Amino acid sequence: MIAKNRGRVLLVTAMVLVAPALASGSGFALFEVGGRSGGMAGTITAVGDDLSTLFWNPAGMAFQTDEGIQLMFGVTLIQPEQDFVGMSPYPGDGYRASQVEQTFFPPHIFLGIPVNDRLEVSFAFYTPFGLGTEWEDDFLGNYIAKKTDLMVFDLGVSMAYKLSENFAFGIGVDYMTATIELYRNVGLINPYNQRLTDVAEAELKGEGINSDWAWNAGILWKMGGGFSFGASYRSEFTINGDGKASFTQYPTGYADFDGLLSTFFPFEGKVPIEATIAFPDFWNVGLAWQNEKWTISGQYGVMGWSVYESLPIIFPENPEFSSVREENWEDAAQWRVGVEFRASQHWDLRLGYLEDETPQPAEGMSPLLADGDRTAYLGGLSYHTDRFRFDIAYEQVNLLERSTEGLTEEGFDGSYEGKSPLLHMSITLKF
Repeated sequence: MIAKNRGRVLLVTAMVLVAPALASGSGFALFEVGGRSGGMAGTITAVGDDLSTLFWNPAGMAFQTDEGIQLMFGVTLIQPEQDFVGMSPYPGDGYRASQVEQTFFPPHIFLGIPVNDRLEVSFAFYTPFGLGTEWEDDFLGNYIAKKTDLMVFDLGVSMAYKLSENFAFGIGVDYMTATIELYRNVGLINPYNQRLTDVAEAELKGEGINSDWAWNAGILWKMGGGFSFGASYRSEFTINGDGKASFTQYPTGYADFDGLLSTFFPFEGKVPIEATIAFPDFWNVGLAWQNEKWTISGQYGVMGWSVYESLPIIFPENPEFSSVREENWEDAAQWRVGVEFRASQHWDLRLGYLEDETPQPAEGMSPLLADGDRTAYLGGLSYHTDRFRFDIAYEQVNLLERSTEGLTEEGFDGSYEGKSPLLHMSITLKF
């Protein structure tokens, strides 16, 4: 009976092992690109007066040519938390588990160089997608995800030009690279006791440089009366990933079963895999009002997650195991508002709020990536002089409770809820 189902076992194992691993990256969009923008919930598209505008709207750099050469560097500390409550039939009503505590620290570095009083050339390095998940060793969903780390790095160059005293545009190119690492258990039904049994640990790592090119553009219009309007666009991009999977066998206590499994899995070697994933485009429009003491800004954006329709998995040396996993994500909207109060010559205070829709259908939720609608409250402050600026902001992200509704392909159903405290920090130097 086992031999008859050998092909099916290998195919299901391959799909469960590989498909969600690469898919996890698209579920972790990051907007951690500066302490000041962090305190204002990222509502910089229509403001554009510090270096974090290189992410939100490159046109803003054209209005900073009188600041001289500017360098911003910083980091965001992130401690995601997520809880799971199971439902029948598996893992059962009332089953509870939590992710292992982790800390992530995506960096950001921005450099702006004025060419003349209208043109600025800038460079950027940051992480637009990232984070990961990790569960305890005895978690019942470890056959879906045990530990995952994914990071996408953006190395960009852009230019901004001021057409008039009130209107500017910006455009840039981005070189995107990705790193992927995944651990999970492989669970199969033991024919001797009819129980789901962990028979191996699988490790997946990306190899080489998985990369693509993208572009971004924006406009910024100072309308008068303290009002300004901004719009920006960041293109989609596609990562063609190469990697290898390795398997470590877990003895089950049944020699015949263990021996048979050793003929199914390459425990002595590694299996090459290939996958292609499309990351979304992102557009924003914003409106802001400023005077000597206040900045009030609002912003609306949409991430084009609908580009992520499916995930093809290719086994170059085992084409019979190649497959296409349907994902069917949807475009997701964001609403942001931010306020800044310039309290004195050297100190500024900020508040922000945002709402972010999930693009993930309920049937795609899993321990690897269980996304839901988010809200976040933010607050921050700055100390600055003519040549130095320090920005810090705290953000509390709430991942609203959401159920799989019994629809998951892996048969692991329940509800997820989480939160993430974030601390944004940046230093800006002017030369």
